[in-house]
Amino acid sequence: MESLVTSSADGDPVAAKPSELGGPAAAVAQILTGAGVATGAGFLVPGGVVVTCAHVVRDAGHGPGDEVEVCFPQAMGAPKARGRVLTGPWRRPEREDTAVIQLAQAPPLVPELLVGLAHGAKGRPAWSFGFPSSTFDGGHEGTATAGGPLRVLDHWVLQLHDANTVARGFSGAPVVDTQTGLVIGMVTSLPGADPHQRGLNTAYATPGEILREVWPALKPLDVCPYQDFRAFTYERARWFHGRDRAKEQLLRHLVGGRHGVLLQGPSGSGKSSLVQAGVLPELPSGWRSVVARPARGLGANLELAGLPGAAGGGILASAERFLAESSGTDRLLLVIDQFEELLTSPGPGHGSAVPDDDLVVLRQLTEVVESCAAVTVLLVMRNDFYPSLADRAPKLLQAAKPVVDLPPTLTSGELYDIITKPATDAALRFEEGLPQTILSEVLASGRYDTDPDEVRATVLPLLEKTLTLVWESRADNLLTCDAYAKVGRFGGSLAQWQDAVLGQLDERHKPVAQRVLALLVRHDQSGKSLDTRRQRSVAALRTLACGPAVDEAAVDRVLTVLTRERIITVRSSDESGGTGPPMAELVHDLLIDKWPELRQWGAAYAEFDMWLDHALERAGRWEGSGKGGDLLQGTDLELGRRWRAEFGLPAPAEDFLSRSERRRRWRRVQVAAVGLSAVCVAALAATGVIRVGADGGAGRSGSPVASASAYPATEGGARSLLTKAGTGADAGLVEALRPRHEDYEAVFRPGFAEQAERYYQASAPWPTGPWAEPQQTVLQMWKATTEEIQAGTAPALKYFPGGYAKLKDGFRPGLVIYRWKYTEPGEPYGMAFDGLVFVNGHWALFPKPWLALGP
Repeated sequence: MESLVTSSADGDPVAAKPSELGGPAAAVAQILTGAGVATGAGFLVPGGVVVTCAHVVRDAGHGPGDEVEVCFPQAMGAPKARGRVLTGPWRRPEREDTAVIQLAQAPPLVPELLVGLAHGAKGRPAWSFGFPSSTFDGGHEGTATAGGPLRVLDHWVLQLHDANTVARGFSGAPVVDTQTGLVIGMVTSLPGADPHQRGLNTAYATPGEILREVWPALKPLDVCPYQDFRAFTYERARWFHGRDRAKEQLLRHLVGGRHGVLLQGPSGSGKSSLVQAGVLPELPSGWRSVVARPARGLGANLELAGLPGAAGGGILASAERFLAESSGTDRLLLVIDQFEELLTSPGPGHGSAVPDDDLVVLRQLTEVVESCAAVTVLLVMRNDFYPSLADRAPKLLQAAKPVVDLPPTLTSGELYDIITKPATDAALRFEEGLPQTILSEVLASGRYDTDPDEVRATVLPLLEKTLTLVWESRADNLLTCDAYAKVGRFGGSLAQWQDAVLGQLDERHKPVAQRVLALLVRHDQSGKSLDTRRQRSVAALRTLACGPAVDEAAVDRVLTVLTRERIITVRSSDESGGTGPPMAELVHDLLIDKWPELRQWGAAYAEFDMWLDHALERAGRWEGSGKGGDLLQGTDLELGRRWRAEFGLPAPAEDFLSRSERRRRWRRVQVAAVGLSAVCVAALAATGVIRVGADGGAGRSGSPVASASAYPATEGGARSLLTKAGTGADAGLVEALRPRHEDYEAVFRPGFAEQAERYYQASAPWPTGPWAEPQQTVLQMWKATTEEIQAGTAPALKYFPGGYAKLKDGFRPGLVIYRWKYTEPGEPYGMAFDGLVFVNGHWALFPKPWLALGP
């Protein structure tokens, strides 16, 4: 069988026109008697089925359950075929007059016709093909104009006007709407002329609605062959087209015996789709694949996806055991999709650049690709993360070379296949000219630099989204130009869709939607990588989005709309099909790239996001160590109290914050007790009960409270001050570090100085002392000049928060800024601070100054 799609002069796939050679006439069958005489017509539809009239079958001497022979005179070289008249869809001639013949084997050279609806076709030209006895044995065309429905007994018929060429012998013939190429009815009867020779131009047909009711398989598939923003999966490979060039390139690298392959390409270039729908179905016999993402733990995800023991026993050992226990498996392919999730920069100023668990995973993957096991690791990664991979796992990168770069472009031919072939496979039709219109607009929007016939591959997500929206607005199974215009065409479809979704929310819910969407963005404050999506459990997302001014009902309303309209996706299963907690994420990184407001919302909540990740990390460390130094202190504690007033916090973070507050209250009681003891000692000394002096007693008489100007403007002076502030022994020292009005003007350039002063005086949390726990006896300190910050050249800057890069033009020249942290001996983690500057003859503190920039 062939699907009835031909090409117009400009290359568009459209429903074949009746005048074209073969065309829909090739799908029209003769219903034959046992002697081979035609009694009428029928037409082939998907499924190897011929639809005709019951009276045509009866006139051929057959009935329900009988075998009948048919032939297709207009199909070049098509043989005769035999089939059985199905009992279920048989409708008597005096009723709906329909019959369905299931062919034993559908002839391969015969196209299939699709059945649409007669409703809405009134006044449009129609075409048919039948076998009247007065003409050639091969039949001839008939034309008519579609009329309206007529009630006959308890069913409807479609009236045809101007049907003079539709004669006897057309019974069972298709009535094709020439505008859509769809069958809108089946010729059933000719009333004949009255005594005045009127009515000769009238015919009647069974409408497409009844044909679908009789044989439901005629209804179009309610499955969209386009993928919206989702990646194509193995199960939807039948609709994956246009990437043969990239598929063959990657397969060559995989089957060539390599243990590690890195596939990289821009966000939105179709990497995941290529692997899952293009490459995996084409793997050689004996290969098995396991696909997982790093989010929420790669080992656990590999285990859920079908690699037992990967979470606790190591990836290499689990893979070797899998091969030993799987008969018939010659090689195991581990696909690590969205590998960049292991390389996303955490919040600056919070310990190692890569979390310990991620470092373990990177080492395990390196171990696999350097082994001799029959295992291939395929890393699928955005190419903008290449520097991060080179920095964090150079051995893994070296083992995965040569890198496979996804072809950066698509040719017009590949785009044409991507647009049209899924529709053909799903029995959909394009209105004439629409595919070429879409193709032209896609080429114009992202034309590649060196070839006018190529376009950047990153157009794919928006193209799939546009085609999905057109499919959703289809007219029956026809993709129309009107639907394309309605969705905003290629260039405007995304913005129009986003606006339409948010337009479903009232003004009270729109800020909630902004918060929900922002919480699903991982904002990279270092500026080294692009922002990415992040997954959150639905339960955590609901908790975080709630707050003093937002109730759960409002959050649920927003989640319902965003999920229904597919801006976010919610999945309750892992890669292996098992169940897990529902996880939410943005449908595609393209939303972040093409939606400026979303990037702004993500940046506005980035500080909270960074604090929450850090707090949960420390909470986990505290659970294991029980050390008070792992609890929140200083600025982190103050930020936590601030965020709690604005957001709902997950139970682990809320509990950890409460414990940290109790710890600080206990410490303050201790400090107060020490101060009271000192007062008592001084009083006793004054009365002569205790002598303090040269004999080295309890303290030195007359020691004043140290001030911020008592320490010299040197690195040693800074270290002495920070050591003193860390212990909390001098309660007035931290307060003395508060900047004065003239300090802002001396540190920041005009314009920003006033903004910074307003921020610090109004909303900035102040890191009250003591800054260090008693066991945190090690002070680590880094410094950078404001010129080095502006140029980004100081080696120490890698220890500074990424926010300083945002403020590089906000500092005055000639200043030195310090960052430091207190740790326990041998421990890399501790309490981190920044923003100490010597100005106007004293030290002043400007913690996290980039926050004064606002969202």
